[in-house]
Amino acid sequence: MKRFGCFKQHRREAFRLIIHTKSGTVRGVKEGNLYMFRGIPYAEAPIAERRFLPPLPKQPWNGIYEANRFGPKSYQPNGMLKGQSEDCLSLNIWTPGVEQANRPVLVNIHGGGFVNGAGADFAGFTFAKRDNIVCVSLNYRLGALGFLYLGDLLGEAYQTSGNNGILDIVAALKWVKENIAYFGGDSNRITVSGASAGAKCASTLLTVPAAERLFHRLIARSGAMQAIRDTQTATRISLGLLDKLGIPHKEAYRLLTLPAQTIMEAQDNSLHTFGPVRDGITIPMEPVSEVLGKLACKVPLLIGTNKDEAASFLSDSPGLKARNEEKLQTLFGNNSGLVLDAYRRAALQKPAEEAWKDTLTDCFYRIATVRLAEMAAQQGQSVWLYRFEYAGTQGAVHGAESPYVNEDHTVEGMKLAGRMHAAWAAFIRSGKPEAEGLPEWPKFNLTERSMMILNEECRLEQEADLRENHFPMQVIKL
Repeated sequence: MKRFGCFKQHRREAFRLIIHTKSGTVRGVKEGNLYMFRGIPYAEAPIAERRFLPPLPKQPWNGIYEANRFGPKSYQPNGMLKGQSEDCLSLNIWTPGVEQANRPVLVNIHGGGFVNGAGADFAGFTFAKRDNIVCVSLNYRLGALGFLYLGDLLGEAYQTSGNNGILDIVAALKWVKENIAYFGGDSNRITVSGASAGAKCASTLLTVPAAERLFHRLIARSGAMQAIRDTQTATRISLGLLDKLGIPHKEAYRLLTLPAQTIMEAQDNSLHTFGPVRDGITIPMEPVSEVLGKLACKVPLLIGTNKDEAASFLSDSPGLKARNEEKLQTLFGNNSGLVLDAYRRAALQKPAEEAWKDTLTDCFYRIATVRLAEMAAQQGQSVWLYRFEYAGTQGAVHGAESPYVNEDHTVEGMKLAGRMHAAWAAFIRSGKPEAEGLPEWPKFNLTERSMMILNEECRLEQEADLRENHFPMQVIKL
């Protein structure tokens, strides 16, 4: 990832784009009214003997780092090796200006089921264009390279290997905290945001003591802490990978030198295969389903789900649509029976297809999000809860809210998009989501349980009390 240049041509223009950070000097590009810095390394490359180990801070470099293109993405199982590398730990910055360090900061964590995606996918730089917000996106290790737990197989040095992706994000946040002022950002007004697996990563940060004081608000769209699993489940997933690779369990050390592509080809890429691990170090808390443990990071939350999250998965997976036992076992493990029990109860009150869609939406997303709201509210945190219900032409499926948050002018329902974008921008600026055209949005508490319904006409409803629901927070259990 070496991109160093000399400062010879276009002296006047280049000077305006050069930033001196604690890691070294970077030169970005100006596009329209934004300054853009792409591919800035925030940690040392996790390669060779550093594979499966926590990230190390980036050592200062000499010369000018040319931050003019996105860095390589983490290896992922899409067959497109071009642009992928284990040396993937970089971030990108969009800023309206660098003259004053007083702009709120939005750090986006990409989604992709913990196996796909990159910081380059970020579409939210509209917040930089329209709202005078400094925007940051980042890469983190994915799949087995980022979330394979090897503590029980390779010993103490690898106790946190199941959380390398989370530790990468923490390292990026440390870099942002230390350097964002040079890019016009306020290091005391950092909002972490994510959708889907990005929201699960963001929510997981609430449980990580090392992330404390690195951010000040959090937005989680369609994801909470349901991806966190116990070490037993994580170890069984690791053993399954070894079996696919034909490696005896006692020779797990061979993973350290295998080509990354070989590991990617063997790993299972199902929805819940990878995710953070409650290793007792990075994540010390007990599962929310068992103990209302204390969150390490107490910040205002803006969290919610979409009404028909699971509809998109049902259309893409015949096995899931048919309630195939093998498919359910892959997604939920020993919890698959609980999913079917919940479906049977729902089917007594509504048509079978609707009952199945609603059951999966609840088990995949809604239950975990509401429990996070309950947990945070019980600890005195400010929580604003929403449900996105605007159907449009595609329905309120998983990911449907994204263009509305980013106020994409190609979507239907521009009135709703304007209100949602304004509410999100207000939360990033002040910690409270408010916008013209939205009803007064009260905080969620355990009594009123207020929730904003985001639709053509937005309204408040009371979210159901799910504290007696017995579906566990840990979605997959092996």
